[in-house]
Amino acid sequence: MSNVVDVSSPTGQRSAKPALARGWARLLEDYTVFLPFLVILIACMMFVPRFATATTVSGVFVNASIVAIAGAGMTLVIALRGLDLSVGSIQGLVTCVVATGLTSAGVAGGVVGGIIVGAIVGAVNGVLVGYLRVPAFVATLGTMGIIRGAALLLADGGTISADNAALEALATSRILFIPTPFLFAVAVLLAAYVLLHRTPFGRHVCAVGGSPEAAADSGIRVQRVTFVVFVLSGVAAALAGVLLCGQLGSATGSLGIGFELQVIAVVVLGGTSLAGGAGNLVGTMIASLLLAVISSALNLLNVPSYYQYLATGVLLIAALAFDSGHRYLAEKHALEAR
Repeated sequence: MSNVVDVSSPTGQRSAKPALARGWARLLEDYTVFLPFLVILIACMMFVPRFATATTVSGVFVNASIVAIAGAGMTLVIALRGLDLSVGSIQGLVTCVVATGLTSAGVAGGVVGGIIVGAIVGAVNGVLVGYLRVPAFVATLGTMGIIRGAALLLADGGTISADNAALEALATSRILFIPTPFLFAVAVLLAAYVLLHRTPFGRHVCAVGGSPEAAADSGIRVQRVTFVVFVLSGVAAALAGVLLCGQLGSATGSLGIGFELQVIAVVVLGGTSLAGGAGNLVGTMIASLLLAVISSALNLLNVPSYYQYLATGVLLIAALAFDSGHRYLAEKHALEAR
């Protein structure tokens, strides 16, 4: 006798509809940021002059890509229940390293050197947090200041030229009308998605973020997982620095100030909880596009730049409030279910 449920029967309908409803509810919960992104995008297209042009759309994609690439690393860190406040300083230092290396080592040498610097800073953060057990907030706050100072020293308080056709092409070219940085960002986020959701290492990251003690008791090497995650975050921030250097054609030690707040904002707004245990990389990408749309719209409306920091802060507070409310309701439902 067949065990297949006849969905055309009343019983089949009763069992299928709740499952479908739960599926839609879960989808809306995971990608809540998509709705405000869609609303703001439509509003900008309707009311902001020159927004719906090829130049503006390309700029949105490029700006979102730089934040999203760093956001991929930050998503892993927050899934681990940590924070990396040094990503902005890493970005600034890497732009200076790449610009300096262009004259002595060429494009390949400058880019590789910048990525190595990002990995080294990430390794330092990983040692401090993973092996020396320094709280992530404190450790990365310290390295943020040190790396910022190193960037200012390397630039000698001025501007380093990074005028190079190959580097500029890497950051500004297009493939089938799609900016190369956006394709690069999609590739990075896809790799991070596979790592987080399809590998044992990703499961270990979520387990450590959920409960480090339980993860250690189950045999997971918490220190090594923490170390690798911070190295990946440093590399992701370095990649964002390489693209920024190519986009601007120059570098200064002050580049990337406040960048860490944008990255944390898009990760949390994208649905990755500060409580750890899971990461939402698709949400990170959508939130990066949302932030880039808002920034472009404010620029087109000639709104002063400091209002853009205000918008980022408001979005971050809204995301944190939503995350806290979501966790409260989840804990409440868990208690009621007992």
